[in-house]
Amino acid sequence: MRTPLRIGARSSRMSLAQSAPILAALAPDATLLRPFAGESGDREDNRASLESDGVFSQEIESALLAGEIDVAVHCLKDAPTHDTPGLTMAAYLPRDDIRDCLVTRDPAGTLDTLLPGATVGTASVRRSVALRTYRPDLEVVPLRGPVYSRLEALFRQEVDALIVASCSMERLGLRHRIGERISPEVICPPLGAAIIALQTREDDMETRKRISKLHHPETEVEAEAERVVLRQMGGFCNAPLAGYAKTNDNGNEVTYTVRARAFSPDPALAIDVRLTGPDATKTALAVCQRLTRHGASELAEAPQSS
Repeated sequence: MRTPLRIGARSSRMSLAQSAPILAALAPDATLLRPFAGESGDREDNRASLESDGVFSQEIESALLAGEIDVAVHCLKDAPTHDTPGLTMAAYLPRDDIRDCLVTRDPAGTLDTLLPGATVGTASVRRSVALRTYRPDLEVVPLRGPVYSRLEALFRQEVDALIVASCSMERLGLRHRIGERISPEVICPPLGAAIIALQTREDDMETRKRISKLHHPETEVEAEAERVVLRQMGGFCNAPLAGYAKTNDNGNEVTYTVRARAFSPDPALAIDVRLTGPDATKTALAVCQRLTRHGASELAEAPQSS
């Protein structure tokens, strides 16, 4: 019998919920799950301002480098933009729904049916700017924390609605609470959205082979294109940058659409670029070149209008 695969994940309910199907999919291989609840492994109680890259992953990566675990489970959007030396993203699971969703006390609520002045809870710069653009009559209330704590705030009537990731609600078994899945044209998803990535030591070929059956090549292509945009544009999980890569397969040829949106705290200032081509990485680089040419790097520093 082979040595069990030691799998590391954050100890939040979200992380454990998304790790459980991975353990099941690796059967009949034996697995051991190690939850990380330290300052960087999990942030249920003391969540940072998220103004840096890879804030969720340092402790798990350190354990992986030290040989204490064999596989680290990451939400790609929260993983470091650049690969940590000695580590690699060895497998990408099939992508889930990239859209954000609206959750209200009325399960049928939508963005358009919210009353003027309604309070919407989110601490995301990306979501806040999009909401102020689409519904400037709504009040955005900073609300941070795991999904369950935000839902508790909603039902305590601290806010009238929440914006959360559709995939988060699904992974927690809360699909029935989704009022509206919001079009990416209204709220552009974060780069790396809805992708679970499995990280290993770069030289651990045995582990990489054992998890290879979970790998989804199409998701890998999209993920790597999005990481190109993040690297080129200096983005991270709560930076003023959003976008996605999409595979287009018409049966005769496969192309890739890469979209990136850079924005400032002022909803009136944004640069949105969308290009399609036969090579995802080259298309992503072309998107970055166009963003840069139009001044995307200066947008985050732009003053807000009064």
